[in-house]
Parts: sequence; structure tokens; C-alpha cells
Amino acid sequence: MSETIQDDFARYTFTVYPPPVPGLPWLSVCIGPDGYVLDSEAFATQAEAMTVTQKAQEVLLASIVRKCRRPADALMH
Repeated sequence: MSETIQDDFARYTFTVYPPPVPGLPWLSVCIGPDGYVLDSEAFATQAEAMTVTQKAQEVLLASIVRKCRRPADALMH
């Protein structure tokens, strides 16, 4: 993975917060480079929250990789 891709990906924070009190859900949260919450979702279990968080990281990373790759038909000068 190139430094640019790693740097871009590292600007995002993915985390899972436990319920603050019994009966509340686990929260999966993605925080963007500007500090704003880009997405959050509640889950009944930690396992569900972790699975969705991992998938979200994979989708973001794939998006960054696509953005950073040169088009296949790009001419090199």
C-alpha cells in the first residue's frame, strides 16, 4: 500500500463503543478527517458492530485505492 493510500486511510477513525449502561446498544462509528461523524449505527451485540465496522473499513480502503490508481489507459510521459 502506498504512503498516500495509507495516509488517506489513516485520516478516518473507525470505532465501536460499548453500551454506556445495560440495555443500550453497541455503536459503530466512523469519524472523518474533519472530526465529523460520517456514519454511526447501533447494534445489539459487539460482534455485529465489529463486523459492520470491518466491512466499512474495507469499503473505504477500496474507494481510496481506486481514487489513487492511475487509469489503465493513462499515458506515461
